Amino acid sequence: MTNEFGGPFHLIDDTELPAAQRPEPLDYAAWVKEKLSSLKQGEPSILRLRRPRPTAAFSPQDTAHPDYATVRDRARDFGFEPIERGTGGRLTMFDEGALAITLISAHREPHRYMMQRYEMLASAIASALEKLGIRAQVGELANEYCPGKFSVNAEGRVKLVGVAQRMNNRCFQMGAIISVARSDKACAGIAEAYAGMGLSFDPATYGGITDFRPDLSYGQVRDAFVESVQAMVKG
Repeated sequence: MTNEFGGPFHLIDDTELPAAQRPEPLDYAAWVKEKLSSLKQGEPSILRLRRPRPTAAFSPQDTAHPDYATVRDRARDFGFEPIERGTGGRLTMFDEGALAITLISAHREPHRYMMQRYEMLASAIASALEKLGIRAQVGELANEYCPGKFSVNAEGRVKLVGVAQRMNNRCFQMGAIISVARSDKACAGIAEAYAGMGLSFDPATYGGITDFRPDLSYGQVRDAFVESVQAMVKG
C-alpha cells in the first residue's frame, strides 16, 4: 500500500462488455459519486476500466457558462450524452474509441497527497505510452481541449490523455480518459462546443494512440495501461 493511493485495489474490467451492456454515462457518473461518498477505510479500493459510450463531460466551469444549455444540447445533437462531472478542467468528449480509467480509494488524508497522485498517475501513463513505442510527454499543449498541467501528449504535439481528480474528507477519485482511436465526431463536437463557450481549441492537438501505432489493438493498449497503473498503486 502506498501513502499516496491507499489500497489494495480491486480491478473491475468492463472493456469487454458488449456495447449494449456498457454503463450509461449518467449511471456511471452516479456510481462514481456514490462510491466516493460511501467507501470506508478497510474496504477495497477500486480500479475500474471501461470502454465508454459517447459522452460529453462538462466541468463545473462549463456548467456556469451563460451558454451552457445551448452547448449541452448541441453536444447531444452530435450523439454525446451530456454529464456534469465533479472534477475540474473543461469539457471533454469521448466515445468507445477511448479507454476510461477510474481509481477510487478511502484515505485518511486524501488532500495531503493530491499533487503527488497527479504526478504519479501522469508518469505511469507516459511510461505505458513509451512501452507502446510512443514518445510521450507530460504537460499542457497550447490550445488543447481540457487543458491541464498533467495532460499527456505524444511528441509534444498531440494530446492523448487527460487526467482529473476530486476528493472529500475521506476518499479520492482519479480519472483518466485515454484516446486509443481518434474520434472525428468527438473532435468536431469539441470544436463547436469550445467556440460556443469562447474557448480556444486547435484540432491539430487532437488524436489517438493508433494515429502513431496503427498496429496496436484496443486490448494491447488496455493491457499496457493496466500493468503500469497497477505497478503504481502497489508502490
